Amino acid sequence: MAHLIFIGLVYTSMVALYALARYLKTLRRGPTPRACKQLGRSPDDRWHRWIIFLSTLPRRLVHRLVSRQGGLVEGLYVHPIKSCKAVQVQQAQVLREGLKYDRQFSFAEFQGPLHTGDKPVSSEASGWKFITQRKYERLANIRIEIWVPDPDSPHYSSEEANVRSDGVLLVRCPDPRHSASKHQRGKVFEIPYNPTVSQIKQRGYTMEKMEIWKDCPDALLIASTLQPDPPTWLTDIQAYIKSSFPLALFRVAASHERQVFRNALRKDELGYQSVVGFADAYPLHLLGLASVADLDCRLSTVVPEFSITSALRFRANIYFSGPDSYAEDSWKCIKIGKQVFHVACRTTRCELPNVDQYTGQRHRSEPSKTMKSYRNIDEGAGPGSACLGMQMVPAAELGVIKVGDPIEVLKTGTHYYLKQ
Repeated sequence: MAHLIFIGLVYTSMVALYALARYLKTLRRGPTPRACKQLGRSPDDRWHRWIIFLSTLPRRLVHRLVSRQGGLVEGLYVHPIKSCKAVQVQQAQVLREGLKYDRQFSFAEFQGPLHTGDKPVSSEASGWKFITQRKYERLANIRIEIWVPDPDSPHYSSEEANVRSDGVLLVRCPDPRHSASKHQRGKVFEIPYNPTVSQIKQRGYTMEKMEIWKDCPDALLIASTLQPDPPTWLTDIQAYIKSSFPLALFRVAASHERQVFRNALRKDELGYQSVVGFADAYPLHLLGLASVADLDCRLSTVVPEFSITSALRFRANIYFSGPDSYAEDSWKCIKIGKQVFHVACRTTRCELPNVDQYTGQRHRSEPSKTMKSYRNIDEGAGPGSACLGMQMVPAAELGVIKVGDPIEVLKTGTHYYLKQ
């Protein structure tokens, strides 16, 4: 009993210290978005990681005692702006396009329409092309905060602008004069998460095509440096990531999501058409921490000076513990909490994991080189294509998953990756 009381006191003290630290940080930061509260925290926030761990500890202990087969959700992450810093959340709403708030915005460069001779390649071709850390590793240092409507706020009202737009994003870019991630001073800008028709008109947002892989969907142009008077926050970001092309920020436009086919279940099997916003190919990405730990062990023997540091290099949505390394390779259908997911295919890996998500610095070859030496396991992906993690599609359009949820494997089988 004394031990339980001691643990309770330690937990209460940590919560109180965390609350005090957040309050002092709020005072330093200045005013927060009106009628809103912050959802989740940056992965850099160590206090927040501890609070999530401790608050889910009872469920973890119960799951460990009851079952070890399927695993346990250890972390949930969304990436509101594609390739920028992730946001760690304790629970997430599952939508048909993935987790709410995930990859709904993207930066893009204007490189001019695609032409062959005197004619465009396609009437759908666009001069705006999405960008990621594959080219601009410093995007990893652009911090995102999600602020959602707070019914307990004294300013809350159905007519309040931030409530009507389903909250706002605060985007923080380091000072362009500094390259290290610790220099977090610089421009902070606020954008409505899901602007209404009147807000779109008032702010001058327009619909433009943005090229992303082989798709060219209509998207909402939030701002661009091609405008007569571009916002300073955007020119600062352009300078910070060292882009020599005009830069813009886009948002996924309602009813213009990209349909998912390839390895995903078809509409008649799934009951709805699977779509994505600005995710690369599938709505959700799942990764086992044991698999990352095995890769880290291999790296420590091949390249002693290199360490993965964090599984966040792989920018998954759901990280889990429990099963042996690479157990997820054969999963075909799983249940997380009460939500069922179809595991569509393996995740083929590009060079992006070479970027450290805490510093925004790129390693010249790792972990990509080591992964390619032993994770070329999917014939469909082709020679030299390493695979790590799994791509998933929700079995239902709506649901909620939480950190600490148990994972039940419903079906296993083989996978064959289909390219675009």
